[in-house]
Amino acid sequence: MSRSKPLAYQSSKAVLEHISFGKRKHFYAMCPAIRKMEEILPYHLESVKLERMRRDDIMMVIDSFGFSFWKYEGNKMLINNLSTVKRVDQLTSLGPEQAAEKFLLYNLNRKGTRIKNVELMFGPELISKCVPIAIKNLDVKRTDAWFPTNISIENVKVDTIVREDTLKMAKHVTVRIPGSFTGRINTEIVSEWNCEFIKIESSISSEQIVDYCSKVSQRTDRPIGSRLMARHSSLVEILFDILHLKMNARKTVLNGRTCATISIDKSTELNVYGDSMFNPYVIVEVCARGSAIDQFV
Repeated sequence: MSRSKPLAYQSSKAVLEHISFGKRKHFYAMCPAIRKMEEILPYHLESVKLERMRRDDIMMVIDSFGFSFWKYEGNKMLINNLSTVKRVDQLTSLGPEQAAEKFLLYNLNRKGTRIKNVELMFGPELISKCVPIAIKNLDVKRTDAWFPTNISIENVKVDTIVREDTLKMAKHVTVRIPGSFTGRINTEIVSEWNCEFIKIESSISSEQIVDYCSKVSQRTDRPIGSRLMARHSSLVEILFDILHLKMNARKTVLNGRTCATISIDKSTELNVYGDSMFNPYVIVEVCARGSAIDQFV
């Protein structure tokens, strides 16, 4: 009867790297032989959630495990297995913020780490100390701290507009600003983003769209097909008139839709039109020159 041979070192690395967070921690505890390898290999995680509840209360979720760092009858770390609903309290020698930073950097500060979904709420500053991490989807609520990344994030949702490299590099950005702050759409910053698609779900005025068009029309590096889709607070015909008056926009037709066209350079133009399927949205799109046809009255 033959016995299965143990995996070679390189094969073991490849297998261990793609095992789930919980199983890796289980193997780490049960198999001393793999501990040095496990401590340096990057993680491939489904989800990470970080939230600062109060100054001395930081919560994070990594896949199916929750970790809370808080100060109650001493400094504590609470570990909660969300699959089995089992929990363990541990006293720590560090304060909540220091303990959370040490724990997070130990696990995520590894070159090559990839995370499918990240959610930040009042994200603690400690996350900015990580090495660049590859993230697919990022949801940010009320935070000044960001995970470093050197790879374009596929989808980002934010509730504020800031100058942040992560947003400049993202492929798709959705902006959801709370109702009481809807006037805080900084079109200067938005015009600096290099996204393929920007969606502003908060209401934006004609003047703000005109300002965005003015700034983007001065950029020749925006790729053809890049678009801004914004909820517009007035009739699109009024917007066309303002664009014609302030930017000498031509009245055109693009794929059967009434449009306003602004020249960028010899090869590109900016086309502004209403979205018939998702009213009251307005779309601002970089197109190849000549995509829109002049209206003839």
